Amino acid sequence: MSDLRKTVGTLDNLVAFEAAARHGNFSRAARELLVAQPAVSRRIQQLEQALGTDLFERQGTRIRLTAAGQQFQNAVATAFRSIEHAAKALPREDDGVVSLRVNVAAASLWLMPALGAFYARFPDIRLHLVCIDELPEFSNNDFDLEIRFGTGSWPNVESYPLLEERVYPVASRDFVAAHAIQGPNCLSRVPLLQLENYTSPLMDWNTWLEAGGSPIIRRLTTYAMVLEAARFGHGVALGWHPYVHQAVEKGDLVKLPIDERTSSYREFLVAKSAPRRRFSVEQTKDWIIELARLSGQDTR
Repeated sequence: MSDLRKTVGTLDNLVAFEAAARHGNFSRAARELLVAQPAVSRRIQQLEQALGTDLFERQGTRIRLTAAGQQFQNAVATAFRSIEHAAKALPREDDGVVSLRVNVAAASLWLMPALGAFYARFPDIRLHLVCIDELPEFSNNDFDLEIRFGTGSWPNVESYPLLEERVYPVASRDFVAAHAIQGPNCLSRVPLLQLENYTSPLMDWNTWLEAGGSPIIRRLTTYAMVLEAARFGHGVALGWHPYVHQAVEKGDLVKLPIDERTSSYREFLVAKSAPRRRFSVEQTKDWIIELARLSGQDTR
């Protein structure tokens, strides 16, 4: 192994090369590996420096394997297939089933769009997605992983921070135009969409309203319904940034001219404390944490 490191650098360089060669594109390789595109380019450069030869011809954003690169790809692909077959042949207790309990908003607005990449990367993991709106109290055997909103201080579990809480009012473009909302003083005269059960005080309209006025409060039981009602122009919703930023970018919702607020609350990935965790659960945990890291970079 020491000789291999001297020859190719880190094993991450080989992983990046294999993905880039297979896709014929650094950006697609980066998406598969859940890293930024410059990280793939950097690893390829390190590998080329270690080998003392160019592996790709670069023409702008287009790449093509050199003769040396094609020869090396054949060897790397054969080695990776051999490792994969040997790994699958090993006896194991892990059946590949991972149960992930998550609220509907996190599942539909954040996790679901990214699951295609997860399935492509981990074809042997069978993700059992349990979507519920009100997460029950913890018990010992009813889930492997869970996405839970709060402060992260739960007993007998390990908590990994995912998405920070940033909240701001949003509404449909037509609703904003019809009601001429210019600032927080306008909120008391328009319908407000209120999530019935919430944890963070920032999701309570009472903390946003100025004294006086009696707005119409329209209560809904799920956050997905709150946002859907806002899209249809039924009122103003409190937008949780990780879940609404794409709708704002597409123009389905408009961020009102009111300062956003933050808190110490956030979405956490929760895993049962255990001396040893199944490999499929560990892989899923690491992938979700990395997805959150990249989401944070994309939405700032």
